[in-house]
Amino acid sequence: MRLYLHSDNPEPRLVKQLVEKLKGGSLLVLPTDTVYAFVTLAQNKDSIAQIQRIKDLPKHKALTLYCRDFSQMSTYVRTQGNQLFRFMKDILPGPYTLIFDAAKSLPHYAVTKQNTVGIRIVEHPLIAALLAQLDLPLMGSSLDLPPEDMHDFEEIADRYESRVDAVVECGPVSGAYSTILDVRTWPPTLIREGLGAVPEGLPEA
Repeated sequence: MRLYLHSDNPEPRLVKQLVEKLKGGSLLVLPTDTVYAFVTLAQNKDSIAQIQRIKDLPKHKALTLYCRDFSQMSTYVRTQGNQLFRFMKDILPGPYTLIFDAAKSLPHYAVTKQNTVGIRIVEHPLIAALLAQLDLPLMGSSLDLPPEDMHDFEEIADRYESRVDAVVECGPVSGAYSTILDVRTWPPTLIREGLGAVPEGLPEA
């Protein structure tokens, strides 16, 4: 199934359709502010396992939790004080993935063996519209394609629509991965440089 939504103002009827699919356990391919990603609700264990099968990932390989805002994020991670919060307010929402120690509220299949989780607060109208209607965060992982191949929606749909419940277009994606920062210690550690500008002076892993 392919769906085409307005890039700036996703149609409420189609957003609701996607919300119902997610609540029913569906796995979707959605655009983000970086690349296309496999996305499901964080509670959908079977769909998370399907992402791992499609990408040939080992269990406990890190997936990303997409949160609506800082309040929702705080339910699922152990944060480290006001200095980190001020830092996050400066860069989010935006093209960053932040690595946290996971809170006990996350199921075991959603975290790594080190009990960490990657968090994103995405600056994209469709992701925002979906999260506004969902009580739980989304969980996902970028498609197993190089970033330069993320621009051809029809080719992406041809490749994946038989393995997911819907492939959705909602404007172009940037075609660059997010910048990954480990924020478990201060200052954060740069894990991967991507679309998000790297603050000066951060140590690298």
